Amino acid sequence: MVYFLDSAVNLALNVAGFTGLGDPHQILIAVVLGTAAVLWNSTLVPKWALGAFFSIMALASAVAIYALALGRQPTCIYAYDPDKPIIADSSERKLTWQEVRSLDCPTLWVARNEIYRRSNYCFFTPIGFSYFGNEATCDPNIDKPATAIGNDNAQVIARMSARKGCPAPMDSCRKLSRVSSSKLVIDRRTVKED
Repeated sequence: MVYFLDSAVNLALNVAGFTGLGDPHQILIAVVLGTAAVLWNSTLVPKWALGAFFSIMALASAVAIYALALGRQPTCIYAYDPDKPIIADSSERKLTWQEVRSLDCPTLWVARNEIYRRSNYCFFTPIGFSYFGNEATCDPNIDKPATAIGNDNAQVIARMSARKGCPAPMDSCRKLSRVSSSKLVIDRRTVKED
């Protein structure tokens, strides 16, 4: 039973990440709004469909409450693909302002953090850890890129992100789906499990 509940929570949280819902509280809000919508149109829905819907809503609510009780955090179903970096040589070559300006907010976030990843940086934010992961050799004492050029490039990218009004940190796993270096990984453990 515990294994089933754990799998159900993981699935619900992955779906939440895919749809852009950031935490289990938002799942509960979605459940309440969905229930209200069905009640509003209940005369248009057959009794068997209402019964099935409320059964699914009850299960979803139970999973969300279980997730809240355990403190589970959603895991991105997108992961960084090191074989397709945004800017492969961003640690060795000075980036131009024009090159950085052409990137959208999620791509800027990935481009900046891939510089840190190459420097053996450890990611501690839930979305950073979920998306990039941490190598076994990552060093928690590293707080800036290993090269001076990489550090300058990371600062240029951060300034462009601020100029475009990008959220810091990234606020939605769904936005990462548009980034060319992202790969879809459905079978992900929750952040707390990692």
